[in-house]
Amino acid sequence: MSERINLALGFHIHQPVGNFESVFEYATRVAYNPLINALNKHPKIPFAIHISGPVWEYFEDKHPDIFESIAAMIQRGQCELMSGGFYEPILSVIPPQDAKGQLEMMSDYIYEKFGVIPTGIWLAERIWEPHLPTILKQADIKYLAVDDYHLKSVGIENEALLGYFISENVGDEINIFPISELLRYTIPFAEVDKTIDYLRSIADQSGNRLIVFADDGEKFGLWPGTENWVWKQGWMEKFLSALENNQSWINMMTFSEVQNILPPLKRIYMPTGSYFEMSEWTLPPKLSYQFHKFVQHLEETDEIEKFKPFVKGGFWRNFLTKYHESNWMHKRMLWISRQIHSRKRRLNTHYKDALTALYRAQCNCAYWHGVFGGLYLPHLREGIWNNILTAEKIIETHAPTRKYLSQDIDKDGNDEIRLNNNDVIVWISPTRGGCIEEISFLPTNTNLINTLARYEEGYHKLIWEAQHSEEQSDEHSSIHNRVIVKEAGLENKLQYDWYPRRFAQDHFMLSFTGIEEFARQEYYELGDFVNQKYEFIDKHIVKNELDITLQRNGGLWFEGKKFPVVITKQIKLAGPGNHIFIHYEIENRSDWRDFLFGVETNFSLLSRDDPKRHFEFPHESLNRIHPGARKSFLAVDGYELIDEGRKLRLSCRCQCDGVWLLPVETVSNSESGFERVYQQTCVVHLFRFNIGAGEKFKTEIMWKLEHL
Repeated sequence: MSERINLALGFHIHQPVGNFESVFEYATRVAYNPLINALNKHPKIPFAIHISGPVWEYFEDKHPDIFESIAAMIQRGQCELMSGGFYEPILSVIPPQDAKGQLEMMSDYIYEKFGVIPTGIWLAERIWEPHLPTILKQADIKYLAVDDYHLKSVGIENEALLGYFISENVGDEINIFPISELLRYTIPFAEVDKTIDYLRSIADQSGNRLIVFADDGEKFGLWPGTENWVWKQGWMEKFLSALENNQSWINMMTFSEVQNILPPLKRIYMPTGSYFEMSEWTLPPKLSYQFHKFVQHLEETDEIEKFKPFVKGGFWRNFLTKYHESNWMHKRMLWISRQIHSRKRRLNTHYKDALTALYRAQCNCAYWHGVFGGLYLPHLREGIWNNILTAEKIIETHAPTRKYLSQDIDKDGNDEIRLNNNDVIVWISPTRGGCIEEISFLPTNTNLINTLARYEEGYHKLIWEAQHSEEQSDEHSSIHNRVIVKEAGLENKLQYDWYPRRFAQDHFMLSFTGIEEFARQEYYELGDFVNQKYEFIDKHIVKNELDITLQRNGGLWFEGKKFPVVITKQIKLAGPGNHIFIHYEIENRSDWRDFLFGVETNFSLLSRDDPKRHFEFPHESLNRIHPGARKSFLAVDGYELIDEGRKLRLSCRCQCDGVWLLPVETVSNSESGFERVYQQTCVVHLFRFNIGAGEKFKTEIMWKLEHL
């Protein structure tokens, strides 16, 4: 009997909620359509494919011909459709009822369009947690695929991986297909012969061995360098033809066919995990860099496979600790989920619309960051916030919440405060400097503080190494192996924030501090107010006004000595007119005299150069000032922010001795290389005053929100 190997092919196609339509179209043109057409031309190559909800919706609207191609391949038994959470959530970090709802939404969609019921899923980012079988069982899911690293971490290696397995949680079982890491790196990045030779090396006479390739469809044209390699140089045609020409010993099967013919090898229990690369990305910066260099060392000494079962970094939930903004977005999504489900009867016919917006807000991409832009891309965060607030607006219109709420939303052990007038939602964090965590304007579904601080990343050290390295990346190598810097001198733009950039953050600076030092975070912070706890003092709730009073007995610190200062801060949401007032009373309890006090605010404006978004300082400049400008003004009594794209105007009134306006930009990694990304515009309201011990300084800043 000749040696044979069974091969299951799987493809995953996804674009995030909030991504630009031009990206959907470009990905379809260079990757998705060519891939589907190529498979359609090779009817003897069975495969499974998962297409996420956002892409299904785009295909249905713009490329209905793709439905026809897929339907034809299903009809002839070539194509197996895989399910998954419709909007590609991380199933383990959303409420179980939402996970079940998303899975059923996808299965119902596939049945409606193609008349088949999927029994397997693509697990978003292959993020496995041990309780998942119970969630999947409730949605009638029989199998999924995860990286073979999951199994290697429990001692299943080499030939022992050549099959599929069964796992369970409290008796709820699921079949597990291990995805070959080697095939993930040879397909499509190596010559076809290398893949065929590897398949030949693992074939045996039993005919029972199985190997799985399942990975991103974007690798076939969208990833840098792959369009030319895969399509113009003919890699895909060579690959599919090679599989056909070797069908005497390469037996191609779908996942369902495998389960009908072969039994699972054994029962296994896997720890939490994802693909190997993510275990590096989730770590804090220092550990992330050390992990990267350690793995690099193991690869250079050819010891990686020997020691990989013992090499484990973090897991996905660490992103919620690593990035404050990710955790806030995630916990707000969970809060909205609870509000929707608890109001199902009151929402009545609007429940489904709220639920759809919630599901869209659970799309995973903007909640984390690795080699993909993810959280660092403002438009992806905007997509999440737009849907959170769409759901919140439905709730406030048809089943309103209370005007005032004090509750620990972000699960840090401290209450946040929510003020709500049905148009504007203000979330305040007393324990984080008494700052405003979120200002959401429901008429436009906009969170004005969709910001991101400048975080140190483990890969930042690689930028310098890449700038000074003589090695060149292969133009069609995997993005996991490419180090490309898109802008000369990028390492000189690495600046880090020591606090999350939010709204109404209180600074005391030396009197000669300038905008440049503040922008680089190289100034001396005298006060202990920016990220420290304010005490809740009082609240008032009347028909059109909501206000809270916070206070901190803090101080200025200089040369090891504390100079006591008390800030009393009243935050008011008033209507009609959607005004936000912040009243400050600063009492000096020391012999310090000369004060430079700054109230930092940050506005998420998506682009540094978009002509539809600009500031106007009518008494200081006749010019429109774009979000990416760095400006310093003296004696300012107000300004306006006009956002024509989101159809809102924000007007500020104050009596400031100065205002600093500066963009906040991060340096981050992406599929195409290291790049600088505009995150938000910071506006610092400056007050200079001289008061003695026991004296007080008072001021007020007002912002008005309007729908254009």
